[in-house]
Amino acid sequence: MDWDWSIRPSAPQAESSYSGFLYNFNYTPYPGMGVKQPAMTEGERQGLTPGMDIVNNGKQEQQQKRKKRLTSKQVESLEKSFEKEKKLDADRKMKLSKEVGLPPRQVAVWFQNRRARWKAKQLEHLYDALKQDFDAMYKEKQKLQEEVTILKAMLRREESRTTQESADCLQTWGRT
Repeated sequence: MDWDWSIRPSAPQAESSYSGFLYNFNYTPYPGMGVKQPAMTEGERQGLTPGMDIVNNGKQEQQQKRKKRLTSKQVESLEKSFEKEKKLDADRKMKLSKEVGLPPRQVAVWFQNRRARWKAKQLEHLYDALKQDFDAMYKEKQKLQEEVTILKAMLRREESRTTQESADCLQTWGRT
């Protein structure tokens, strides 16, 4: 079946004022200079579904996440336990969490962080000891190099003296 070009489509066509150019509303000729969006109103915030976090400039609201500090008694008890044993098994974790009044997960995290600090301190002490050994060996090396330099100079003088004496002997023998 051939198309009859004389028939116009039945749907009305809207008059278009643009000349085929599609405008990108998200395009900004100067990146970073775009228009800032206004902050959400309370009504808009309530429209969020549960579980959606409100992020302000890439940071979560700090009121929800406050770091809880441990009391000095809790820290003292945890430190004493850490000094006895660096690793924390499940039974000890439960006993310790009841003793200090903290959730077991928080006790485990405290031990993990404390072990990391302990390891860093151990590495620092090891570094200091190795540095002292290195410094002592370096000084000894410098002293030995100076001694080698002095001995080489003495050897050269002795060789030149011996060579001179040999030459003098040859000259005296050559005259006789």
